[in-house]
Amino acid sequence: MLNPVQDDWLAAEGWQAAGDDPQWSDSFYFGGGDAVRRTAFYTRIGRRPNEGTVDAAIGIWLADGRFALAFTRAEAGPADGPVAGGGLAFDPLLPGLVWRLRVAADARVYTRAEDLGVPGAPFERLPLGGELTFTGWTPPLHFDSGLTAQVAARHYEQPGSLAGVLTVGDTRLPLAGAGMRDHSWGVRDWQGVPYWRWLGMLVDPDTFVLLNTVGTADGGETAGGYLMQDGVLAPLVRARVDGDQLGFTAVATDDRGRGVTLTGGAIAVAPLRQRRDGRLTLVNEGLTELQWGTRSGLAISEWLVQTDA
Repeated sequence: MLNPVQDDWLAAEGWQAAGDDPQWSDSFYFGGGDAVRRTAFYTRIGRRPNEGTVDAAIGIWLADGRFALAFTRAEAGPADGPVAGGGLAFDPLLPGLVWRLRVAADARVYTRAEDLGVPGAPFERLPLGGELTFTGWTPPLHFDSGLTAQVAARHYEQPGSLAGVLTVGDTRLPLAGAGMRDHSWGVRDWQGVPYWRWLGMLVDPDTFVLLNTVGTADGGETAGGYLMQDGVLAPLVRARVDGDQLGFTAVATDDRGRGVTLTGGAIAVAPLRQRRDGRLTLVNEGLTELQWGTRSGLAISEWLVQTDA
């Protein structure tokens, strides 16, 4: 059954009341780009009120192969405050539909995204700036499956259009393309998730797929997502992803019995590190080329991998 966020999505478009767990988290994410200009970005603001912190990050893949990353961790503001931190701000202009992203941060700019994982890799410090507007194609879509207790208690996603301009130093990056956003809250135990695979392909408002698979502690897997095809939206009931982030096939079926197959691979991967209690988790953000039948596109895939510290 289709389960969009309905009665409670207006209340869900801001910080949520915290639970008691020290790792209770509340995070907003946007990602997408411009396939014609070969430019893409992701950005996240995550609040951990019981630890008193807010993290803000933005990563930008430039068409010339460079990758810009800005990250800050600061003291968390009040629960009724704005979704903002570290020079980033996400403003709900029309909650559930239109958001403005504002960027004014200092970044490390690497020759390539993979250099994030290379100790001592050279980088240039440059300012980031700009504004983007996100406009949803559908109401926010709630995920009943594809989650575990270590990922989030609640999660919704929304595909949409992105437009605006970002700047990296003196480089101006106009964007006009597609993207998605999500909001998750509940316990977020980065080291407690065996793995996850998050991806999607956004063609137009009548044609898109959002898909994820998450490993469970007992060695199993849960999957979630939505398929919009020919203007008909339905939740996914089965999905699997074979291969690794550099080359994979994702196969899914919705509750109407319609199937979808995506093939592709990341062409530039930024390995982001999450450390806790001597353990290291990599959240690999990948600029990804995808194929869906005769359609091709540029998207972002996210692979969570547990590794040795």
